[in-house]
Amino acid sequence: MPSSILQKFRNIGRLTHIVNILARYGFKREIQRTELGDLIQNQTNDSTLHDQHMNTSHSIAKRLAMAFEELGPTFVKLAQILAAREDLLPKNFVEEFKRLHDRVKPLPKEVVEKCLLDEFSEDILAEIEDFDYVPIGSASIGQVHRALLKDGRHVVFKIQRPDINIIISNDLAILMTIASILETAMPELRLLRPTVIIEELRRSLLNELDYLREASNTERMRAFFKDHKNIEIPQIFYKYCTSKILCMSEIKGTKLTGKLENKNTKSLARLGVEAFLDMTFKFGVFHGDLHPGNFILMDDGKLAIIDFGLTVRLKRDIRNTMAFMFYSLSKQDIETCARLFIDLTENDDLTSNDQLESEITEILDNIITLPAQEMHLGKVLMRIAKVSARKGAPLERELILFFRALIALENFGRSMDAKFQILEFSTEYAEKNALFHFDKKWFERNISLAMHDSGAFIKDLPITLRILAKKLQTGSLAFQFKSEDIIFLTREIDRASNRLSLAILIGSIVLGSSIATYGKQGRLYDSLATFGLIGFGIASVLGLWLILGIIRSGRFK
Repeated sequence: MPSSILQKFRNIGRLTHIVNILARYGFKREIQRTELGDLIQNQTNDSTLHDQHMNTSHSIAKRLAMAFEELGPTFVKLAQILAAREDLLPKNFVEEFKRLHDRVKPLPKEVVEKCLLDEFSEDILAEIEDFDYVPIGSASIGQVHRALLKDGRHVVFKIQRPDINIIISNDLAILMTIASILETAMPELRLLRPTVIIEELRRSLLNELDYLREASNTERMRAFFKDHKNIEIPQIFYKYCTSKILCMSEIKGTKLTGKLENKNTKSLARLGVEAFLDMTFKFGVFHGDLHPGNFILMDDGKLAIIDFGLTVRLKRDIRNTMAFMFYSLSKQDIETCARLFIDLTENDDLTSNDQLESEITEILDNIITLPAQEMHLGKVLMRIAKVSARKGAPLERELILFFRALIALENFGRSMDAKFQILEFSTEYAEKNALFHFDKKWFERNISLAMHDSGAFIKDLPITLRILAKKLQTGSLAFQFKSEDIIFLTREIDRASNRLSLAILIGSIVLGSSIATYGKQGRLYDSLATFGLIGFGIASVLGLWLILGIIRSGRFK
């Protein structure tokens, strides 16, 4: 085993475990292409051979998803992040990763009791009247319990699994090094940017491990919707919150994951999608995982939204661009829509932008004439994102998460109302909320900057023109061009000129020395002959120096 591997990992046992599980699911050949190949252990018993045969009978995507599920919470979260990168991964991988869920046993009662004792003082624990140790939900990072406080409030506690932060930190370190190794050993994976994805996973998991951050996200959303008549966000009770325990008001009702009897599902669809658009375009922060399981129809008819572990902020300029993009698409102005989409990408190459615009226009041309029921806005945007990524113009993670949320919301809307159209609804929403008009603060800020820059330009313009006119009259106007090629050429000409001058000088010295040493008689001529000999010596030294310089330059031939 290479010593570099030992130096990179403290937990070499965990790394060996990861490598061998991946090998067992049929990735042995790929691993052997890297320096991790030496960690593969030879296992030849009958049960292992049977497992390997069963595993390799599945598709690559299925086998990778199965391996991630067996490897635990960090890899499950990695699969969930990869499932959001429909712009980079093939569809079959995305579908397999989407189906991947945490499958963990609930924590025993004594472990939950210990978590409460470690995090809360005796005074806080005394304020909990009743605690239900049977969880209503259990995942790889934490699980949720109902409780009753002594003041009569019904709450839920979200409790983090013990030492899960240590497990995840170790796995993240291992994953980052594996990603670096894969990028070096397998150039075909560089387009996927493994190290960037692992860094994204690191940020996401560290945020999810900090329950105080989730509490802050939830309270912020609650403040946004505090005056809304039909939207409810759970209340956070900070007194009972720590970085590992979250306490909030209990939301009683029915999750929108199944059929609802005798309910106006059409209005629910519009209400849920409108709430998401409010988050995005009014407040600039949207729920990054807004699937039907996070919508609850309360007993009083309100629609509650829960689970704000992942929230995403969109900058104002991006929100404005997307609003105009949706509007232009609804009006079938595909050229404007294509150009606005390119404005969202991370690419400044005008040549490639022209090519990308042509491809986007072609995609929009093909879908713009489809019947309304066949138009899937989120999927169309994700398809265009894939084309952009292949052209070297990827989108920011926040936009990919937004497109993914659109797909989920579109599916949710149609499950509630078969005729629901998110493009039509979002256009109506934008017009109703005047999203296509610059708000007053934005306009005042940007117009003041523009006026400041224009004023400075106008102020300096007469002086600049006067200087230019004076230089034109005196003939002293000169333009300076700077180019690396021109600078290199100038240096080469200077070097050649210096050598030529030196060669002429050497020739002159030799000629003069020859004349001085020509056969004459007398004291004067003896002195001149001496100077001639000295001249020959100087010429020899200079000539040798010139030859060595030419040889060192590599241009002797």
